[in-house]
Amino acid sequence: MTDSMCSRRLSTIFSSALFLASSPLKKSVYLLSALLIIACQPSPPTSEPVTAENSETVNTPLLIRADSITMTPDHILSVKPTRYQPSLGLEGEIEPIKKVNLTAGQALTIEKVLVKKNQWVEKGAPLFIVRRQTTEIQQPADAVAATNSAETVEINKKADIKPEQSAANNQNSANDTVINSGNQTKQAVKNDAEIDAKMTAANSKKPTTDNSTSSGSNDDNNTQENTQSEKSYNLITVRANFSGRIEKLYIKNEQKIEARQPLLKLSDETELHFIATLPIDAESQISVGQTVNFTAEGLIDEFTGQVSKLTTTQQPKQLLVAVNVVDNEVSRNQIRPDMKVTGRVDYGQIQVGTTVPKRALHNVDLTVLHKPPYKPLRPLIANVWIIKQDQRLTRQPVEVIEYDPLTKQYLIAGITNDSLICLANLPVESEGKKAVVS
Repeated sequence: MTDSMCSRRLSTIFSSALFLASSPLKKSVYLLSALLIIACQPSPPTSEPVTAENSETVNTPLLIRADSITMTPDHILSVKPTRYQPSLGLEGEIEPIKKVNLTAGQALTIEKVLVKKNQWVEKGAPLFIVRRQTTEIQQPADAVAATNSAETVEINKKADIKPEQSAANNQNSANDTVINSGNQTKQAVKNDAEIDAKMTAANSKKPTTDNSTSSGSNDDNNTQENTQSEKSYNLITVRANFSGRIEKLYIKNEQKIEARQPLLKLSDETELHFIATLPIDAESQISVGQTVNFTAEGLIDEFTGQVSKLTTTQQPKQLLVAVNVVDNEVSRNQIRPDMKVTGRVDYGQIQVGTTVPKRALHNVDLTVLHKPPYKPLRPLIANVWIIKQDQRLTRQPVEVIEYDPLTKQYLIAGITNDSLICLANLPVESEGKKAVVS
């Protein structure tokens, strides 16, 4: 405490002492002595520690020579080992595990729509009935049966309904829906064709007569039967391959649909997941079954997921990580499709790093770390000047692991314990120069 400050405090205390002396309740002279002693005590030290970040000596100019750089001890930071658990950042968007977009594989007519938008349907429930749009070329009655087998082969080569889905969707369930629908349709067409062929063969074995009326009657019967058969195999009932909700409905009764036109979107919102993209070199660090802790945009709670599938893409070379949301009371009441989520998955053994102030890190944007969870989604590389045992300066790349908002320090990895960290922002030409501390 300075002399002037002490004098001012003493003056105040003296005034208080005079007031007490003139009051009816006069105090002892010992009280006055105590007040005088307290006034002359020095002020307590500030609670803010003097660190390399706020020390004035850090800003002391450096003396840069041709082969050396002279600096103060406040420019030097020793390596203090800090243990940490390595982890990978995962980011994605919540979506149903089971979902399928149905589109027309050829021109169709919607005979009847059997569901409504947002309706929940069970597995196997009929969704809609369609009719193939056939060409209006009249054929002789005796040629219909002959061409049935050829039509069947041609029809079987085409899928009436097929899904469009991303790599993130459950391909097995979507493909099964299409395959089952296609098999049922093909079987119906095949059965109708066989019936027509048998009826034609049976008619051809009957003895012919000169009765023109009988012959005309048989021709009429064959024509009618073949027309009915054609109508039956042109009608297709599409059914749900899994239980879910009609998320989108693009069709209505008696509507004509062109090829590739969307028909319906079915999804099961009771089972959710998200897909994250990682560099391909992370494939050795992650495996199916690992636990993922994640947060959702706009929500406070932390949720739990589990790695369910790993898929490698070729162009570009990446790793797709599917994370199933663990179904519990917390997630069931809050997590919904289309939510953006961010999570982390731990891997490997405990590693050792060191903490440094911001001024030690160069050539990096650290703003991505200044919000929860204070860890980067992707490896964040910075440059740090270090002093080796030979006292030479080296510019070394390090990985920034985490930011501590309380201490405002950064955890980094990649520096050995036998080195010192230089906090000065040196020019690139400082590489290899000798560090002189004075």
